[in-house]
Amino acid sequence: MHSALPFLFIIALLLPSLSNAFQLTPQAYDRYTGDLPVMEKKRVIRVLVAADLGFYYLDRGQPKGLISEMILLFEKFVTEKTQRKYRIQVIPVHRDQLLPALNAGIGDLVTANLTITPERMRLVDFSRPILNDIQELFITHSTRSPITDIKQLSKKSVWLRASSSYYQSIRRINKRLQKLGKEPMYVHFIEETLQDFEMLQMVQEGIIPMTVLDSHKAEFWDLVNDDLQIHYEYPIRKNGAIGWSFRKNSPEFKALVDEFVENNRRGTLNGNILFNRYLNSKQWFQKVMSPDNIETFKKLEKKFIRYGNMYDINWLIIAAQAYQESGFDQSKRSHAGAIGIMQVLPQTASEPYINIRNIQHIENNIHAGVKYMDFIRENYVDDDETDELNQLYFALASYNAGPNRIRRLRKVAEERGYDPTIWFNNVEVIVKEEVGMEPITYVGNINRYFTIYKQIFSLQNAAGQRMANTNRLRFMLSR
Repeated sequence: MHSALPFLFIIALLLPSLSNAFQLTPQAYDRYTGDLPVMEKKRVIRVLVAADLGFYYLDRGQPKGLISEMILLFEKFVTEKTQRKYRIQVIPVHRDQLLPALNAGIGDLVTANLTITPERMRLVDFSRPILNDIQELFITHSTRSPITDIKQLSKKSVWLRASSSYYQSIRRINKRLQKLGKEPMYVHFIEETLQDFEMLQMVQEGIIPMTVLDSHKAEFWDLVNDDLQIHYEYPIRKNGAIGWSFRKNSPEFKALVDEFVENNRRGTLNGNILFNRYLNSKQWFQKVMSPDNIETFKKLEKKFIRYGNMYDINWLIIAAQAYQESGFDQSKRSHAGAIGIMQVLPQTASEPYINIRNIQHIENNIHAGVKYMDFIRENYVDDDETDELNQLYFALASYNAGPNRIRRLRKVAEERGYDPTIWFNNVEVIVKEEVGMEPITYVGNINRYFTIYKQIFSLQNAAGQRMANTNRLRFMLSR
């Protein structure tokens, strides 16, 4: 069971600062709509993105990826074209919230590998294609047989995001299967927070049997993973196009975006440089996927499990917290004097309620950090009105920003009409205003890793149950 976890966990950690905005309430942003004149007045263009390794991710705290670099080019282009200095505000959201957030006035532009489809065109406008001739392809483990005929897809399971264009393609396949008198494909929706690379790893590990991917992404993963089979011979969508999207009735902004895309799409000098850098080369992937990170995590896993069990805290949350604090670096020292992998202050470790010495030693450091988390939870956030998960969120925020401060801000949140027993969309709004983004980022990052963890176990449990049912049926038939 643990074989998939280290890789998936390290992959998730490549996106450390994206998840702050994933969990932020829209109330944290100004909502407004309008065409380019409104953006000129605000001097800001808000760009909605979704975390996507290779396209928008963070490496050592810096935004990286094809889309990240495209956004920088767009900022430069807009400034030169309009002779006005704009601030580009990048707002990461869940993939299924990209278009709703756009129309709700939370963002002005979506740059997130969205296929231009009739369903989406009813909601928003799109730029000229930044990518053409895109196919949607099935991805399975390399041991699976090639797919050459639609009848092979009957009764097969496929896992994908409900918001994806892939789902519309599968629906068309199922209609064709129905006309042929065949049973449909079984569609399983995966959490919108999970990205393509995470689903591909689950295919590789045998957790899920099949997913779907755009051809320009599939070609890259074909370069770096020999355990996957890309079914080029049976595309489920042909001649697709990917564009940037914006609200309807925005002719001036559309003209600006179209001009940029025309000069930076794949096939242009700038576009080819970026697409080749990220989709035709393995160098960036090899850099961020350093084996040292994965090996370090494996060595620490037993310690996280030991102290998680001791204090009844999920061990992967502890691991995520440790990475958030130090990047798994026991030698790290903060300006405030915090030490080690859990960034524990010596005076905190020596308090009677912790009383753990030698926190320079990694075992003691982890123990002290987890024990302090437990102390906060039991003494500052343990109440009948707050559920177990939100108690943990408040404990994490308190670990980062101080328990007395968070307790006080929960009262402020209640006074201002927010629910003091819920972190996301409620108390975090007040914390952002009063403290800043650091605790928001801190809790949000750890929550993202925990979401991946829950998804993996859910899938593995479902797969195990299916296997048990199959074995039970075989046993009964053999009697």
